[in-house]
Amino acid sequence: MSDSEVKENSGEEATVVSATKPAAPASPPASSLNSHFVLQPSIDAATIEREDLEDHFYDLQDEVARLRRALALDPLTGRIPSNGGYAAPGGFLKRQNIAVFVDVQNMYHSAKKAFGSNLSYAHMLRACVRNRRLTRAFAYVIERDGLDQIGFTDHLRYCGFEVRKREVIERGDGSRKAEWELGMAMEMLRIADKVDVIVVVSGNGVFADVAPLIQAKGVKFECCSFKESMSDHLISAVDQYHILTEEHLYENNQD
Repeated sequence: MSDSEVKENSGEEATVVSATKPAAPASPPASSLNSHFVLQPSIDAATIEREDLEDHFYDLQDEVARLRRALALDPLTGRIPSNGGYAAPGGFLKRQNIAVFVDVQNMYHSAKKAFGSNLSYAHMLRACVRNRRLTRAFAYVIERDGLDQIGFTDHLRYCGFEVRKREVIERGDGSRKAEWELGMAMEMLRIADKVDVIVVVSGNGVFADVAPLIQAKGVKFECCSFKESMSDHLISAVDQYHILTEEHLYENNQD
């Protein structure tokens, strides 16, 4: 194009110049933004093969789990967590530090009475801790004459517990006594200043008396046990309680 043509057609110059500008990049479709699964509502499910439907189902499950994690919801139920998580009402802005105290004798008899089986201490510990940060975990064991518990205590250590042992005390009248309640309560009070949450794994109502002392330090006090053996007095004293079920039993030589 000559100079004279440019002067005479100055009105067209803007059109010519603008036509040579590169077009602005198109915005990516909404479905590609931070999404792993694209919904296609126009698809008729009746026309899809069974195997493809199963693939869609598992994709949806994965997407639901991803969204629940992103929103800090309970990964199983999708509800706002009540265990002090980020989205919990009144929850800490930081992840809570937790200490777990297990009354082994109480839980052994509770599992036997309720289900005729043994408790899985690994499954139980995960149920107590959930998405929080485990600081320390204690297991309080009663040693009995003639009973070899080395394998059991080694298993507890493997699961992450610090094992505390106490022998059965024989009194002058011939009766025997074996209990850990006072020792557990004293250790809870020593640890309370270093954690945000203390969980006692026992249904024994005597621990209800410890609750106000722990809570007075600004620490949440929780309990965990089988529903059949959990004291109502203890439930009313704690900030939260966790119910164990058959899913937390020892099976197939695991945990």
